[in-house]
Amino acid sequence: MEVLAELKERARARCPRIVFAEGDDPTIVKAALRVLADGIARPILVRTTAAGPLPADAAGIEAVDPRASRQRAAYARSYAERESFPERPAAHLLKNPVNFAAAMAGSGDADGLVAGFTYGTAAVIIASRMFIGMRDGVSTPSSFFLMDVPGWSGPEGRLLIFADCAVNPNPTAEELADIALSTAASARALLGWIPRVAMLSFSTRGSASHPDVDKVVAALQIAREREPALTIDGEMQVDAALIPAVAEKKMDGEGAVGGRANILVFPDLDAGNIAYKLVQRLASAAAYGPVFQGFRRPVSDLSKGASIDDIVGATIIVAALSEPAPA
Repeated sequence: MEVLAELKERARARCPRIVFAEGDDPTIVKAALRVLADGIARPILVRTTAAGPLPADAAGIEAVDPRASRQRAAYARSYAERESFPERPAAHLLKNPVNFAAAMAGSGDADGLVAGFTYGTAAVIIASRMFIGMRDGVSTPSSFFLMDVPGWSGPEGRLLIFADCAVNPNPTAEELADIALSTAASARALLGWIPRVAMLSFSTRGSASHPDVDKVVAALQIAREREPALTIDGEMQVDAALIPAVAEKKMDGEGAVGGRANILVFPDLDAGNIAYKLVQRLASAAAYGPVFQGFRRPVSDLSKGASIDDIVGATIIVAALSEPAPA
C-alpha cells in the first residue's frame, strides 16, 4: 500500500479531471464520492437522466448525459474530420457512454478515463482507440499490472511491473516490441524508474529452439532498434530475470537485466495472465491494474467484480499518470 499512498499524494497535487464511463452504477458513484472526498481527482460521471439525481453529498461531481450534451456534436465533428468518417453516424456512436467518456478524454475535457465495470475490455479498448487515439509511434494497445509482492526484495523493493496480462492473446514480434517499449514508458511516467526490461521465454539465450522463442528474440531486436538506449534483454527464463545467482549461471553474468529486471514482459496472454494471478493468490501480492498503455491519455480497465477500493486504486493510478492539470 505504500506505493499507492505515494501515488495518491501525486494525484492530489495534480487533481486532474477523471471521467467515469459507468456513472449510472451505484458502486461507481460511491467510488467517485471517495475520490472527491480524498481530493484524488475531480470526478466526471457519464450518467443518463434515467439514473436519477446524484446524492446530496455529490455536489462537487460533474454529471454529463451524452444524449443531452452539446459537446456530443463537437466530438462527432472532430472525429469525422480526423478520420474522414460521416458526422451523423459518429454522433450516434457518441450516445454510447463509454464512447462519449473516451471522447471527453481525447478532447482534453477529461485527463483520464476509468471504465470496464460494466463494459467489456474490448469495448473500452475500441472506444479508447477511436476517440482518444494512440501515442505517436505506438500501434498496439496493451496493459500492465503494478505488482506489490510481500517478501520480495528486488532493485525496486517489493515492486515489479508485469505486461501484457490483459489485452493481447498472441502478440507478434512487432506487437511484443510495442508492449515492451510502452511498459518502459509507463514505468518511467508512473514510478520514475530506470526500466530494466526482461523479455521472458521458456528459453534463456538459446537454451531451447522453438518458433515461440524466435518470436521473443525478434521482438528484442525490434525494441533495441527502436529505442537503443533502453536497458532490455532476452530471451530469458523468469528465474534468470529475477535471481542474480541464476542469471550468473545461465547468462554468464552478462548485461544489466539478468537478475535485476523490474519489468517482466510475457510472451503471450496465457503466460502473463496466469503469472499475475499466481503471484497475487499464492504470494498475497497486490495487483494494481490492468492499466492500459499506448493511448494518448491514461485509461484503466476495471474488473466487473471490482470493489470500491479497487476503483479508487485504479483512479489513483490514472490520476498519477495524467498530465498536470492547468493552473
